[in-house]
Amino acid sequence: MNDIADRARHPDQLRGSPAAKPPIVRPRDAASLILLRGKGSDLELLAGRRPLQMKFMPGVYVFPGGAIDREDGRRWRVESGGEHLAPRLLRCARAALRETWEETGVLVGRRSPERRASDPGMTPVEAAYAEHGLTAAIGVLTYVGRAITPTPVFRRFNTRFFLADGEHVFGEPAANDEFEDVRWHPIGRQPLSPFRDVTQFMLARAIAVRDGTASPEAPLFCSMRGARRVLVCREAILDL
Repeated sequence: MNDIADRARHPDQLRGSPAAKPPIVRPRDAASLILLRGKGSDLELLAGRRPLQMKFMPGVYVFPGGAIDREDGRRWRVESGGEHLAPRLLRCARAALRETWEETGVLVGRRSPERRASDPGMTPVEAAYAEHGLTAAIGVLTYVGRAITPTPVFRRFNTRFFLADGEHVFGEPAANDEFEDVRWHPIGRQPLSPFRDVTQFMLARAIAVRDGTASPEAPLFCSMRGARRVLVCREAILDL
C-alpha cells in the first residue's frame, strides 16, 4: 500500500523519469598546445592518441594539454615573456607548457643565456627547464582560441589553445599511459584521423595564424542547443 502511494506521489518514476534533466557539469579550465613545423606537404603536427581505456575521448588524436593546476597561477623561475597575454591566458599558457612536457616529454622555449641550477623549491616542470638549460619562453606562444565542451558531456573543459613553432621544441616526443602514438605526424601529406570537430577547427585556425591569413579576432568555439557556434573570445583583450 505504501509502495502504491509512493508511486502516486512520484509518477515520473513509472515513465523512466523523462522530466528529469541531467545535471549540468561546470567546465573546468584547461589549456592545450598546438605544435607545428614545416610547410606545405612537409607540414607536421605533434599529437598523440588517447588510449581506448580512457573514459574521455578514447581512441581520438588530440593536442597535448589538460586542466589548469594551482601552480600554473604563479610565475615560474624559469619563464620569460608573456606580456602579450591577459592574466587568465598567461596562467593557461603555463599549463599548456607543463601539460605538453608531462604528456610528450618535450619542452618548449629557448636556450637560457644563464645556466640555472634546479633546487627543491622548483616544480617538476621548472626543474626540467633548468636542468636542460632552457627558458620557458612564453613569448613564443600565440593564442589561437577557446572552446567549451557541450553541456551533455559528463566531463567538460573550458580550453584555451596556443600555437608554437617546432623550432622552439626541445627533446623527442615519447608515449606514456595517457598518450599513444606520440610523434610528429605528417599532416601535410596525410590527414590525421580520428579528430574531433573542435580539434579540426583549432588546427585549421592555428595553420592560418601561422601563415598570417587568420582573422585577428580569436574565436570561441561552442555548441549550443545542438548547433555549433563560433563567437569572439573576449579574453584575448589585455585590458579585461
